[in-house]
Amino acid sequence: MSKNHFLHSLLAITQSLLPNSGMTIDIEIQQLKNNTRKASVIKFCLVLLSASSMVIFPAVVISPETAFSSEVVQTTSWREVLNINNLFQRRRRRTAARGNFCPISPGVQGEITQVWSDRPLFIWQGNIQTIGLRARGSDTDNLWSQSVEAQQSINYTGEKLQPGQIYEWTVYRGKNPAMFVPFRLMDSQKRDRITQELQTLETELQTKGADKEAIALAKAKYFANQQLWSDVLQQAYSISQPSDELKQIRQDIAQQLCTAPPANNNNAATPNKKT
Repeated sequence: MSKNHFLHSLLAITQSLLPNSGMTIDIEIQQLKNNTRKASVIKFCLVLLSASSMVIFPAVVISPETAFSSEVVQTTSWREVLNINNLFQRRRRRTAARGNFCPISPGVQGEITQVWSDRPLFIWQGNIQTIGLRARGSDTDNLWSQSVEAQQSINYTGEKLQPGQIYEWTVYRGKNPAMFVPFRLMDSQKRDRITQELQTLETELQTKGADKEAIALAKAKYFANQQLWSDVLQQAYSISQPSDELKQIRQDIAQQLCTAPPANNNNAATPNKKT
């Protein structure tokens, strides 16, 4: 095969792949007739290959918003998000009813748990008369208090809580508080970021026709990914007419978190023996 015939075939193939390239075979062949060096031919072929690669295989860019949205929306069930066997394994080692009362959320007694919501939902098991909230270290009265006889949960409806502040919810069976459970409202910068991402998530789900429970489920999964378990529970308890699955999940939460482990638990820690 002659050199001109080879180049003619190569340009014909290039034209079929790149019809809008503006090349004409006759012009290109004429330009190449005066160049007989092999290096020029190889260089020309490489240029054609590079051009075809750029046109045929364009780059695909996925925005951070698209990645965030797709990851969170792919939620299948409440049980997937609220895996009771693992969800509180670390933070609820000590939880069992004290007397006739077991705090569930927010916070963990003996630890300072971070929360996102400045309108937390208080959840417990047992009989108490009043619940209150105060800033930790404050000598003043409670910021807010509410009678809760015959209830197991209540939303905070007092003044807006301050980012970075540690609070204690107080439990009363009479005039004096019987228990204090601390929690901390997260700092403004992190809280504002989460608020914006949740708004984006809710808007997308509403556009797709999701109902209230589906939106709450997606938000719960988001909070679970952030290790914000009190906010996860707040979403689970925020639905006034829950599905059968969610009703069962709520019952499981109270049973798992407020039932003392058996006294003969083989996994219980035992003192090291001296040898």
